[in-house]
Amino acid sequence: MWSRPRLDRRTKSLLTIAILAALGHEELELHLEAAKNTGTSPEDVAEALFHVAVYAGVPAANSAFKRAKRVFGKGGDG
Repeated sequence: MWSRPRLDRRTKSLLTIAILAALGHEELELHLEAAKNTGTSPEDVAEALFHVAVYAGVPAANSAFKRAKRVFGKGGDG
């Protein structure tokens, strides 16, 4: 998936983070860490997780925000 040309790595990273967060998968932290190398900011991640809250539920987003804060520190709006 990562070598397909239509979406840039930052966009793919945000999509992956949102999907893993929505599904509650433990691989989320791995992708949050990797997002630092794709030009994805903590604020970008926060925006993606707000979408998760609306479309997949607040509990899933809250769990993901906790993980993101561990990875990024206190950055972001979550």
